[in-house]
This record gives sequence, C-alpha cells and structure tokens, in this order.
Amino acid sequence: MLKLENITKTFDLTENKADIRVALDNISLEIDDGEFVTIIGGNGSGKSTLMNIISGAFSADSGKVIIDNENVNNLKEHKRAKFLGRVFQDPNMGTAGNMSILENMELAYKRNTQKTLKWGFKKEHYNCFKESLSKLNLGLETRLEQKVKLLSGGQRQALTLLMATIKKPKILLLDEHTAALDPKTARKVLTLTNDIITTEKITTIMITHNMRDAIKYGTRLIMMYDGKIIFDVKGEEKSKLTGEELLDKFDEQEKDII
Repeated sequence: MLKLENITKTFDLTENKADIRVALDNISLEIDDGEFVTIIGGNGSGKSTLMNIISGAFSADSGKVIIDNENVNNLKEHKRAKFLGRVFQDPNMGTAGNMSILENMELAYKRNTQKTLKWGFKKEHYNCFKESLSKLNLGLETRLEQKVKLLSGGQRQALTLLMATIKKPKILLLDEHTAALDPKTARKVLTLTNDIITTEKITTIMITHNMRDAIKYGTRLIMMYDGKIIFDVKGEEKSKLTGEELLDKFDEQEKDII
C-alpha cells in the first residue's frame, strides 16, 4: 500500500552549513494494506516530517513515495488528498467552524469528486450521515444543523475523524490527534479511532508520544530517533512489549550520543 524508498529530508533555516538539520536520514519503509502502524519517538526524531513527506506537505530531498503502486513524488499535497485522510493534533483543523455539521460532512463526502456550481444535500446522504454520527455516541446525529465551532474539542475531533474516513481512504494519517484533548476525551476518541480502523480495515499511521497507546493500539510499532527508524516490531512480538522495554531502547540511543 505504501512504500518509502531512501527518503532523505534536510532543513536549512539559516543558510549556514553548520545549522543544517537532517530530519529524515535515508529512510526506507513498506506498509502493507490494512496495517495499523503506531509511530513513537522524541521531539525532533522525524515523526511529523515523515508524515508530511507522505502527505505532500513537504517534498523529499531524495527518494520515492509510492502509494498503491503509484509514484506520487510529483503530486502536490492537494492532489495526494485523493489517497489520504488526515487528522491533526489541533481539533480546529480539518473542519470549517462556521459551517454546520451537515455541511462539513457533505464537503468531506464530495472530496475528490468533480466540482460543480450546484450545492445541495441528497436525502440518502443525510440519512447516511445521521447513521454514521449515531455510532459516535455523542448525540451529534440530533444536531446536524449546528455550527461546528460550537462543539467541544473532543466532539470536533471525533467529527474530523469521521470526515477523514467517510470515503475510505487508501491511507489514514493521525498526527497526535488526541494530544490536545483531556485524558478522558482522548481515551474515547482513541477507542472510536480503533473501532473505525479495524472495522473498515484502513491502512493507518498514527503518531503518538504515549508509549502505552503505541503498544495497545495497532498491528505494528515503529520507533524513530534522529531521523532514523531504530525499532520496528509487529505481531506477537509487539503484543508482548512493555513500556519499560521501549524506554530502554530510547535510552540506548541517548547513551550512544553521550
């Protein structure tokens, strides 16, 4: 489903060679159809840069990004959107606050379809949206006309997740999508996330700082450090992992630097 071949990305913010930072260092990675991959790593490890390379928000200095056997290197971010669903850390991103829940869901449903001057809602869409919202157990199915900006952070993030998956994407990108929520709400959104991904069998990459969540959710776990993948585990080996073991692997890298 997704293949990264020898991806390298550097940032030179000062035009001083001494300040050049290698964000991704010759990374190669293959993710199979239906895999749910959690990615962990400290700040500056390359997690978000990797996701931005996949989405097209950043272009790689070298290497290839292949989605569903198609080389997408030359596709801009808005062109890659036909393959991808994405949920950001900020609950305010991904939805239009001044539009209603119904309008937001209609926009998501029509994403990547041919645009016309005609705007409206089909009855079957309305019923479909209402049924989908009811599965969130947040009461949003009775508030379709309400403006999204009036929703709580958790409600808005749950809606964004639903919008990102309403037309099953090739790949779902979750960029620390529960980090801005309180623990109770984060847990609920994570449960919803897992339910949608496992039911729809969506190929997913989820960045998280929470080691317990990285172990609990997903079928595969990747740890990044200093622009490299330093640990990649799946299946039974992943299910037996502990937070202490992951922390030890991170500490090993820190000792190597010291």
